[in-house]
Amino acid sequence: MRRLFSSDFFNFEFTRVLGTAPTLGADIAECFEAASKIRQDDGDSWYQAWSEVADIAEGQARSALGSGDKTGALWALLRASNYRRTSEFMLIRNPDDTRHLAAISKAVGNFKQACQLLDTPVVPLEIPYENAALPAYLFLPKRDQNDRSLAPIILNTGGFDSIQEELYHFTASGARLRGYATLTFEGPGQGIVLRRDKLHLRPDWEVVISAVLDEIFRQAENHPDWNLDLTKVAIVGNSMGAYFALRGAAFDTRIKACVASDGFYDFGISGRERTPFFMRYLSDGVANAILGFVLRFDFRTRWELSHGAYTLGVTSLSAALRKIQEFTLEPPGKTPILSKVSCPVLVTSAKDSIYLPVQTSLIYEGLTQLVSTKDKVLWEPIGIGRGSMQAKVGAFSHLHSALFNWLDGVFGVERGSI
Repeated sequence: MRRLFSSDFFNFEFTRVLGTAPTLGADIAECFEAASKIRQDDGDSWYQAWSEVADIAEGQARSALGSGDKTGALWALLRASNYRRTSEFMLIRNPDDTRHLAAISKAVGNFKQACQLLDTPVVPLEIPYENAALPAYLFLPKRDQNDRSLAPIILNTGGFDSIQEELYHFTASGARLRGYATLTFEGPGQGIVLRRDKLHLRPDWEVVISAVLDEIFRQAENHPDWNLDLTKVAIVGNSMGAYFALRGAAFDTRIKACVASDGFYDFGISGRERTPFFMRYLSDGVANAILGFVLRFDFRTRWELSHGAYTLGVTSLSAALRKIQEFTLEPPGKTPILSKVSCPVLVTSAKDSIYLPVQTSLIYEGLTQLVSTKDKVLWEPIGIGRGSMQAKVGAFSHLHSALFNWLDGVFGVERGSI
C-alpha cells in the first residue's frame, strides 16, 4: 500500500479516519490536506492539523443549519466529530492536558447533533453502572411505516482506544439500513467516561456487558414500540473490543451470537514480548527511568504505554505493563474463559496488523465446544483492501458484508434476491 508516513503507526491511524469516508466520517481531500501538515512522530502537529479541518467542518455545519440544508449539516457534523476524535488521538496521554477532554467533548457534541439529523431514530440512553452512568446510543433501524417486525439487536463494544461515536461507522451505519438495531456505549476506560468521569478499564468486562444488557432489556420492555427482538442479541467487538465481546458472550447467555473481529487471546503476550527480561528485576523507579529514556526515541511505544497507564488508572509505565497482564482469556489457575461460550461465534483475522501478534488461531481453537464452520466460523481476508488490517480499517464495505451475512444466517433473516 502506498504510504503517506514512514511510521506504521501514523499510516494506520490515517487510514483509520480516511476509511470512514463511505459512512460520511471523512472527506478524502480534507484528510490529505491535514496529512500534509503533520510532522513525523509529532503528536502536537497531528492534533493541530486535524483540529483545523474539524474547525472547517464545524463552520460548514453551522452554515448548513442556518440555510436549512439538513443533509449538508449532517455530513459536516459527522466529519467534524470524527476529526475531533482523530485530533486528540496522538497526544501523549497526560491527565493534566485539557486538550483530551476538550476534543472528545466536541466530538460527542458534534455527533449528538448529527444524530438528530439522521433519517433513522437514535435514542440517547444512560446505563446504570456501579455509582455512575455510562452514556449510550440506541440506533433503531429504518422501517416502512406499517412494519411491526422485531429487530435483532447488536451490542457494539469499543476497545482500547476508540470512542463510541466512532463505532457508528464500524457497525451502526450499516446495521440501521439492514433492519438491525445497534446499541453502542462508553465503558469504563473509554471515551468521555475516561476523560470526564475518570473511570478506568477493567479486565472482567462481562460485568459491564451485563449492566448494559440489563438496561436495554428494561428499556425494550418499557418501549414495545421500538420493536426489539430480545431473543436475538448479538455482541460485536473489534480488536480489544473482540476480547470484551468474548468475555460478555462467555458469561451472559442472553447473548445469542458473537463477532470477535481481530481480537487477542492474551494482551499480556505483547507486553511480555516487548519488555526486556531484566526489567522484572528492577524497582519501579529504576524501570520507569530506563523506560522514560528509551521511549524518547520510540513514539509509538511511548504513546501505547502512556495510553495504557491513562486507561488503567495507574501512574507509571511499569505499573501499566503489569496491569495489562490481567487482560487474558486464560487467567492463571482458572478455567479458560472461551470454554464458557455457548453461542455461535464469527472470528476474524488481520494478517496485516501492525499491533499485537496474531492470536486468531488461539481464539478459534480455544472454542473447543463449538463445531467448526457451524457454530464457529473463521474469516481470514487476504489483502488490506478486503480487510486484512487491524479492525478492518479502510475496508468497512467488506466488514459489513461479512458481518451482516453471518448474522442473517444465525438469526434466520431472509432477504431474497433483488
